[in-house]
Amino acid sequence: MSNASDLNDTARAHVEDIGAQAKAAATQEAVSQADKVKQATASQVQQAADAADAAASQLNPASPQAEAMKQVADHIEGVASQLRQADVRELASQVTDVARSNPMLFIGGAAIAGFAAARFLKARDPQPHSGADSDPWASSRGYAPDKTNHRTVMADINGGRSDV
Repeated sequence: MSNASDLNDTARAHVEDIGAQAKAAATQEAVSQADKVKQATASQVQQAADAADAAASQLNPASPQAEAMKQVADHIEGVASQLRQADVRELASQVTDVARSNPMLFIGGAAIAGFAAARFLKARDPQPHSGADSDPWASSRGYAPDKTNHRTVMADINGGRSDV
């Protein structure tokens, strides 16, 4: 019976060792991916700092607007530098601490970041999709000619014309 117990203990130790190795590998991969994201974010923040600096250089150097823009550029560049130098685990810990101590601030910041990202992506769209040609439901609202030759409610209201 002692033999079976020893075998059970050996198997358990082996499984725990494999689990620890898998956990370490997964943690290392997660840290590696997070570091890549951190570096990309730092690069984007640096680009924002460069843009703010370029905007400041376009203003009258003696103006308060130029000075304010230069300070904004310097602060943004400082954030980029801190991002590049910070440890991923330390950043995660800081974000977690802020989220726990100020949940509404964290939720508000996340919402603002989401809106900013949406505006950024929308601004970068080379072909705006707000026209009736890109709206599949435009004809049913009477905003575009009915290409399917179906009569719509708006067409009936407008005397048979769906292009009004």
